[in-house]
Amino acid sequence: MTCVVKIGGSLCDDPRLSVWLDMFVELGAGKVVIVPGGGPYADVVHIQQKRWKFSDEIAHALAVRAMDQFALQLTGINTRLVLAAKFTELNNAMSKSDVAVWLPSELVLAAPDIAPTWDVTSDSLAAWLARKLNAGRLILVKSCPVPADSNLETLSQLGVLDQGFLSMAPAANCSIDVLSITDLDRVRKILIQIS
Repeated sequence: MTCVVKIGGSLCDDPRLSVWLDMFVELGAGKVVIVPGGGPYADVVHIQQKRWKFSDEIAHALAVRAMDQFALQLTGINTRLVLAAKFTELNNAMSKSDVAVWLPSELVLAAPDIAPTWDVTSDSLAAWLARKLNAGRLILVKSCPVPADSNLETLSQLGVLDQGFLSMAPAANCSIDVLSITDLDRVRKILIQIS
């Protein structure tokens, strides 16, 4: 079963990030695809859009490329991770028992079903990819605390999930977990259970 794991860009500077990546390599071989957030790379896009007043379409293209930058950072932190941009590359990485880190810009910017808006960020794109890969599970890892009893609607209202996620999530047709960076042991157990 494929498990799509979105790593929030807000974890870009978190010292625990390398521990998480080691765990994915150890337990996620052939079953985990990592979706990077945009993090500080996307923050620059927000700043520049406010400064120069360019369109959301341009901002969306830049923000998706910001995710590519965080993907490259992740593979720099753990060189056993494999970059993959196309579906064939993702599937090839899985068949070789690698853990893929998705470079989203090529597929996302060509996809007619993804709106070029700030409402659709890496959360929604992870759900989109989970649907395309027919994944059995989607895990979104956040830097903030995530109340254990919260549902997706509440997390969206609180701003933990992006505004487009609730419309994208049902089509993913898989189990969805929204967890905090402190939930390493919980994710470890999930990965051990996935066959």
